[in-house]
Order: sequence, then structure tokens, then C-alpha cells
Amino acid sequence: MSSLREARERHAGLRILDVRSASAFARGHLPGAGHCTPDAFVDRRMELPARDIPLLCVDDDPARAEAAARQLLTHGMEQVAWLARPLTDEPEGHADLSPAARLWSPSPFLERVLPSLPPGRALDLASGTGRAAVFLASLGHEVEAWDVDASALERAEAFAGRHGVHVRTRAIDLERTPPARPETGFDVIVVVRYLHRPLFPWLEAALAPEGSLLLETFLRGQEQHGHPKRDRFLLERGEASRAFPSLVVEHCDEDPLDARPVMARLHARRPR
Repeated sequence: MSSLREARERHAGLRILDVRSASAFARGHLPGAGHCTPDAFVDRRMELPARDIPLLCVDDDPARAEAAARQLLTHGMEQVAWLARPLTDEPEGHADLSPAARLWSPSPFLERVLPSLPPGRALDLASGTGRAAVFLASLGHEVEAWDVDASALERAEAFAGRHGVHVRTRAIDLERTPPARPETGFDVIVVVRYLHRPLFPWLEAALAPEGSLLLETFLRGQEQHGHPKRDRFLLERGEASRAFPSLVVEHCDEDPLDARPVMARLHARRPR
């Protein structure tokens, strides 16, 4: 892109990624820019936008911006461009001294629902590298992140630290060692892109009165587009709204078959 203006005119919802060093970024950057250096793209993938979000890489050296953009394209991001001129040629290229903008989202569904819930004790189940957990913590929740992958949990802890919040992690194989019912229920439980039906009764029991369950995972039809393909990892149509009989369904929606990915989303609440 020859200018930031051109990039914004071409791509609605464009996000800006400054790929310079941390010290260069701190000395001034574009308003609204996020920051990550190319050597950290793999370890900090959870801090980058979803693969289908338009992203513009910028640098004082356009060649470095181009190299970073091409690297992200090889990692599967779909709409990445670069600024083909130095940041110094942009009117506000070095104008902003504020912290890096947040480029990532836990998901549009979680970003819409979670701010409406009062802070409390929260669990991100099968958390991976912790997008939902860190977002919950940023909203004032006391957060636990559980996952089978200890290395992912280490990255989640570092992720939380970079955002000035704390997440308590627990390495657990949820399918081999089902968790005991907690002595104190969770006010929020989030389950994203994970499905293990034997845990459904535990999820109901683990909620505190008035607690909310937010489930967002793959739906039958996703197998036509890619993984997962096995029945055990795919909700049937209408299953989410029936899966937790003791909870009150606040919201449930399902994507059409031509969506990519094909997902179901549920917000259910335990009565008082």
C-alpha cells in the first residue's frame, strides 16, 4: 500500500501492526497501532488478529514491513499488506506515545457478551494460549485457565503479563481425569472451540447460582470445510440449546452451512 489512507479506503476494519523494535515503537508510532516483532509472531500468534481480518504491517523500512507481511501470509493469515513507504512519510507516523493497541479479540461473540457480565470467578476451559482468559482478566474477573498443554499455558501466563493482568493456570487432561466439582462455583465458564460431551453435567454443576456458561464451538457442517471432521467434535443442529437442561438459555445461534467456520454459540445461565 502506498499510504495508510489508501489502505483504509480499500479495507474496512483495517488493523495496523508495527513490526519495529520495542524501543523504536516506544519512541512514537501511528495512533491505533499494535506491536509485535517478526521473531515473536509464532509465540504471540494469539495477540494478532483473526486470519480473515485485514492487517497492515508498517516499519520505518518498507522492506522490513514487506518481509513481515509475507511471513504472516505463510502462517495462514489471509489479508495482510504492507506500507510501501517509511512511517516517517505518514503525517502521524511517530506521533503516538500510548501503549500498543489490542489487535486481537477472544471472538466477536465473547467480546459482545462478556462485558455485560459482572466480574467474578471465571474459568476458561481448554484455554489454549488464553485469549478468552486474558480478556476475562482485563474485565476484572479472577480467572483460571485450564488446558492439557502445559506449554500453551506458559504462553498464556506471559500473554497475561504483557497485558498487566494475572491468570492462574492449571495443566489438566479433561478427558482422562474429569475435574472434581469445585467447592465454590464459577460465575463465568467459557468454552471455545472444544467439545467433550461427558463434561456437560460438570459444566452445569460447576456454575455458581446466576453463573453464566458461554459455549462457542464447531457445528455439524464444519466437516465440509475442514477440521474438525469427527462426530465427537461437532455439535448437532439444535444440540447446544438442549445440552444443559438445568440452565436457562439466554441466547443460542448457529451458523449456516456456507459459513467458514460453521459454529454454534450458547449463553446459558444457572438459576438462583
